[in-house]
Amino acid sequence: MAVEQKTDEKEPLGLRLSLRLKLTLLITTLLVLTVLFVSVFLVRQEQESLTNEMTKRGRTIARDLANASKNPILSNDDLTLSLLVQDAMKDPDVVYVIFADADGKVVGHPDLSQIGQRVARSSGLPMAVGETQVTPYVDPKHGKVIDFAVPLVFSKVSVGSLYLGFSRKPIDQAVATARNSTIVISAAMIVVGILGALGLATVLSGPVMRLVEGTRAVAAGNFQIHLPVTSRDEIGALTESFNQMAKNLREKEMIKRAFTRYVARQVVDEILKDPEKLALKEERRDVTVLFCDMRGFTSLAERLSPEDVVGVLNDFYTLMVDTTAKNDGIVDKFLGDGVMAIFGAPIVHEDHPLRAVKTAIAMQTGVAELSRKRARDGKDPIAVGIGVSAGEAVAGTVGTEDRMEYTVIGDSVNLAARLESNAKPGQILISQRTYQRLDGVVNVRTLGVIRMKGKEEQVEVYEVLGLTQGV
Repeated sequence: MAVEQKTDEKEPLGLRLSLRLKLTLLITTLLVLTVLFVSVFLVRQEQESLTNEMTKRGRTIARDLANASKNPILSNDDLTLSLLVQDAMKDPDVVYVIFADADGKVVGHPDLSQIGQRVARSSGLPMAVGETQVTPYVDPKHGKVIDFAVPLVFSKVSVGSLYLGFSRKPIDQAVATARNSTIVISAAMIVVGILGALGLATVLSGPVMRLVEGTRAVAAGNFQIHLPVTSRDEIGALTESFNQMAKNLREKEMIKRAFTRYVARQVVDEILKDPEKLALKEERRDVTVLFCDMRGFTSLAERLSPEDVVGVLNDFYTLMVDTTAKNDGIVDKFLGDGVMAIFGAPIVHEDHPLRAVKTAIAMQTGVAELSRKRARDGKDPIAVGIGVSAGEAVAGTVGTEDRMEYTVIGDSVNLAARLESNAKPGQILISQRTYQRLDGVVNVRTLGVIRMKGKEEQVEVYEVLGLTQGV
């Protein structure tokens, strides 16, 4: 009975070792095949690259020799041909240079005894006919050689031929060096890979399946999952990280459900930075506020069907949201036939006045294009007036427990609204305070001092004509 008990205790160990062995063999086999494939591929690439470079170099030398030898061959200038051969043979990679005349007799050769003899080519090497022919072969004396057979043509008349031999020894030496280095690196990688595979197979044989099931549960939307931590090693740390991830996802899911009271993506991102908060704390912020309103919308709506009115507003709102988002602002409110946008909150941007003005210009450009499109379709055009004001305001959430929204409140908001109400179709109005903060990056036209409704002091107003060059 004791023997049976001992045997039963060994079975799980055997199964565990068997699984470890299978994983080790699988990972090691894949690693070895990958390393061998990459090594062979790299060596072949190196060989092909060197061969191509050697061939290009040989073609260049052959071309230069061919150009320099035509006149000496025609004029029987043996001395010049001999000098060309001697200069070419100074290159350690050149194994032979042979010039022949139109009759196939040697007129230039490293071995002067060959002068006047007919050209003798090794078996399988072509004669110089037609175009330059490149042929790799094995020479009994020089080993592996790349042969270049170049016909010499002057005014479409064959005057002779050039045979140039290039040694492949530098290629073979470079490939051998690369192969030896690759073998050493590959062997080291395989040894490390085997050890890593053995350790990985041992560690991953058990808890990995629980992590797989947990991941599937999270993917299905079950963030209540919690896995038991059965060890204090890396797998245990991974399990703890998984549990923390599930907890964070659970908290963020709760926050996202509360975000039906918010509109802007930036507000969502700001709150998600601190999951303990369900609202943004009120604080004084330096911001720029933009109001944009459609002109003549009431009379336009009276002439259109309800469906057409909705279509106009959807096109208008889409344009407003897109142009605002491109400059990292948020559309804070939809005001019937207008919008209110904020720059500099909740995400801080030091250049928020410039971002707001860029948005205003883009809005006017987009509305103009939308009007042209509507005119082409036989519909009434639209126009907007825009007011922009920079300054200090209180930014935060307002509302009740059931309904909240992020907004800014202050004199800058009121001033932007008053500027928008004074703007004519196509105009962008800014205050003097805003203009001063733009530091000359916009072209403006002063409209003088205007008394704004609800403000005791008069306000100097500027119309934005565009951005200065280079902004």
